[in-house]
Amino acid sequence: MSTIHIGSRQTLAGLHSDVSQEIAQLDDGRDLIEVKQRQLGRYSFVDCSLSANSIRIRSDLEERFQTHISFIITDLILGRISKDFLYRITRIDHPYLSKEEAWSLTDRALSSLRGEGYTRRRQEIQREVRAFLTENDQILLEGFVRFRLKDYFQELKEALEKVIDHFLADKEYQEFIKLLQYFVDIQEPRVPEVHVLFYDDDHYRLLDEEEKPLEQEYLQRVLGDLEGEDLKYEDLLLSALITLSPQRIILHHTDEPEVGKTIVNVFKERVTFCRDCELCRGLKG
Repeated sequence: MSTIHIGSRQTLAGLHSDVSQEIAQLDDGRDLIEVKQRQLGRYSFVDCSLSANSIRIRSDLEERFQTHISFIITDLILGRISKDFLYRITRIDHPYLSKEEAWSLTDRALSSLRGEGYTRRRQEIQREVRAFLTENDQILLEGFVRFRLKDYFQELKEALEKVIDHFLADKEYQEFIKLLQYFVDIQEPRVPEVHVLFYDDDHYRLLDEEEKPLEQEYLQRVLGDLEGEDLKYEDLLLSALITLSPQRIILHHTDEPEVGKTIVNVFKERVTFCRDCELCRGLKG
């Protein structure tokens, strides 16, 4: 009787449950395959065999059986095995992250791999598994991923790093916003209202409550001596608004600028967007 032994570092109950669920999803898997479980050292094994009834009824099930098992193993690799790898990598390479953050980032990375390229990736893994089973009746899932699916393992790590980079950048941004909010909260308003006119990605202009330009000399006095500072226009704009701390900010634009989101996050209810007044129509010209 044909038997394929599937081994993993997963708990025995977890591995048996995963394999049983995969078998149940096959059209005739429950009639074709019998499952037994055993523990061998730190590895759990699920032994999948052709059922005695199936063999008595048909004699050409060997190939179908291996194909079924290859699909089961492929889904295990793309699911629980990949998730365990991602979590372990996160905890080892980024120990400053909490367990909750590590699991959340693991789920995000795994989800990103289920988008573009998933069908191609799944087919490639299934082919590798199927080829392996023609010569072997035992497969250790973690070792198979590390040594037979090196390209996929690299994709796992790259997807995780992208997610973590985005997470850390967002975390840094949120801390930056909190700091700016603190400065705004402790600052006495210098002007009642400021209009911000966005001409393009690199040019803006500030007007007072009477829609008159805030003079450059006044802004320099407000901002202090920033000569020689390596500041982008967004930094200068935020610095000016935080220092002025207006009671109301009106953002005039044709296309919402990226820095507008930061201004809203810092000043919250003080901010109003406008795109259809005389000042806005002037921007289009």
